[in-house]
This record gives sequence, C-alpha cells and structure tokens, in this order.
Amino acid sequence: MLWKDGSTTSPLLLQRVADWADHRAWCDFFRSYDSLIRVWCRGYGLDDDILEDLCQQIWIELASRMRTYQYDPGRTFRGWLRQFCHSRTVDLLRKRRSDPVRFLADQPAAAFLLAVDEIHGAEDEEHESRRSPLLHQAERVQRSVKERVEPRTWQAFWRIAVDGCSIRETADDL
Repeated sequence: MLWKDGSTTSPLLLQRVADWADHRAWCDFFRSYDSLIRVWCRGYGLDDDILEDLCQQIWIELASRMRTYQYDPGRTFRGWLRQFCHSRTVDLLRKRRSDPVRFLADQPAAAFLLAVDEIHGAEDEEHESRRSPLLHQAERVQRSVKERVEPRTWQAFWRIAVDGCSIRETADDL
C-alpha cells in the first residue's frame, strides 16, 4: 500500500522480521517504523524520558509479536501498528495514574531516599548522621499519618502504595 510519504509497507519485510536472526530485516524494519512510533507516542504529550521508555517497551513487545504476525493485504500494517502504539501508551498512562508511587521519577526526593534506605538497610549511627533533613521530615509525616489511622487502614495503604499489591489482593489478604 502506498502512503502519503511515498513509502509502502513491504509484506516481504514483515515476513522476514518473524526471524529474529535476520539482522538486516530488523535494521530495515526499525529504520522504517521507529520515527512513526515516536511521532504517534509523542502526540500524547509524554516527556522525553517516558517517551524513550515507552518506545523501548513497544519495540520489545513488537519483536515478540512480529514472530507470529500475519500480514493482511486488505488491511494496513501501519494502521495496526498505530493502534498497537495507542494501546501501549494508554496502558502506560493508566498504570502511571493508578500506581503513581511505583514511579520514583515522579516522587519527591524523600521517597527516593526512603527506598534507598530500605534497600541498603543500614541504620547505624554513622548512616543516621548523613540522612537528609528532608528524609527525617518524611518519616515524621509518615509516623503522624500512621498514628491517625486504623492499623488495617495503614496496612492496606502500605500494601497497595508501597508494596505494589493490587487492591483485590490486598482486600483478600486483609
């Protein structure tokens, strides 16, 4: 099919990329479609870092899907690809909206420092003296909130917001 930009979708190329070992086909495929993927995803107003991550995720999943993709000459590959990009972008936006704590880039520095401390687990005096005043403030706020809510409410919050459990899983466990 001929597109406005004068290019066409090559059914042969779509067949060739089913073989992950066909490096030349993948280079041609990437060169043909990467800029389109980026334009379509950029249309959602994502910042550059998120856009880059999304495009990488799309390419990873696309590599897997192309192994079994069957070209239909009655339909357009680019239409399918655009819908695929749209779906993955919407998935990302929904995930970011429903699970914002999981994205450290969106969190204040205190949340990041808390996560680092949990990973390293060092609570000795030397470590304590180097901790950020902002981290201490975050801990005070956390203690204050924890004191004002029921223990099960706090536990539910923590499991969902920090541990990343689903609401259903948390409700079943509690």
